[in-house]
Amino acid sequence: MAGRLMSNFAQALDARADDLVQAADSQSVERIVQQAREEAVQQSGVPDTLIYRITVMVLGLAVLTVIAAQLWITLDDPNTEIPQGLIAIGSAAIGALAGLLAPTPAN
Repeated sequence: MAGRLMSNFAQALDARADDLVQAADSQSVERIVQQAREEAVQQSGVPDTLIYRITVMVLGLAVLTVIAAQLWITLDDPNTEIPQGLIAIGSAAIGALAGLLAPTPAN
């Protein structure tokens, strides 16, 4: 996914090469680069929002927490059965991460 974003960003900058050459000051260059970045994000389908990042971090933390809890329960007493709720939370978090991080199908 990151490779596609970088490729789209490079193409967007390449399309604005003439504008970059003619830019009079650093603010103009920053504006052109920002426009290219926004275009690349839109084309790649990768959301780059704070909410998206927080969601991915929380789901990743949930997966890691469930793994740690299962290890702790198993190491504490190997005969103890792992609670089904813990397994369900871990499975749901992994599924949600897969859904968020999977690339969107091309039409």
